[in-house]
Amino acid sequence: MAETIGLASGILALATFAFQSSRVRDLLGELEALSAVLAPLVNLVKSTSKVDLSVLDLPLFRCGNTCKEFQQDSRACFRDWARLTYMGGNIEDLRDLLAGYKATINIALTNATL
Repeated sequence: MAETIGLASGILALATFAFQSSRVRDLLGELEALSAVLAPLVNLVKSTSKVDLSVLDLPLFRCGNTCKEFQQDSRACFRDWARLTYMGGNIEDLRDLLAGYKATINIALTNATL
């Protein structure tokens, strides 16, 4: 009986670890997508001054602050990353926040280049 409980506990721990690692992978994917949206924005700003992107002042400021605060919060190991909390939410909340910034930037960029 004790072996069964120990085995079940070990399987639960491994399943939890696998689930949390997939959330970290999702966050990394969202960060890559955010970078992919920011690169054309930087190129547009460098190439012309005729485009009014003032609508992005606040989203870019908040996105930058979010990334800066997140970067300053050093994690000692992967387990700490998996248990990540940011502004009272979990790693999925942070991913959703970054996805919102990415969408806002992408919409403004698309509008500016039409």
